[in-house]
Amino acid sequence: MKQFLSTLFDTVAQRLQANDSKRDDDPYRLARVRRAMLDLVGDDSNWEAEQLRHRVLVAESARALWFMRPDLLHWLCRAQDERTAMAQVMGLQPLFEGLIETSLLGPSSRRDRRDRSSHP
Repeated sequence: MKQFLSTLFDTVAQRLQANDSKRDDDPYRLARVRRAMLDLVGDDSNWEAEQLRHRVLVAESARALWFMRPDLLHWLCRAQDERTAMAQVMGLQPLFEGLIETSLLGPSSRRDRRDRSSHP
């Protein structure tokens, strides 16, 4: 019951935050991020997998999907070692570039972007 309420509150919070978040998310890029996250969840049919898939599907912005990465990491760590799970979740980061604030992407992403722009 506790997890159900948590999911319900997450869904409601995402709907409320949708008014504050950027509404110009590229729908094709957002779909790619969503698909990549769903692929990591896999085809498990248990309740927790269904919950996570639902949350990914109803997320209204790239920012909401970005903040779901810890939940995805937690899910992946159940079936594999933490290092592999972390590599998979970190592999999603390039999909978010240009969809969320660069400050959320971390210092290495900003440095990489700066390096690419300084080379002709």
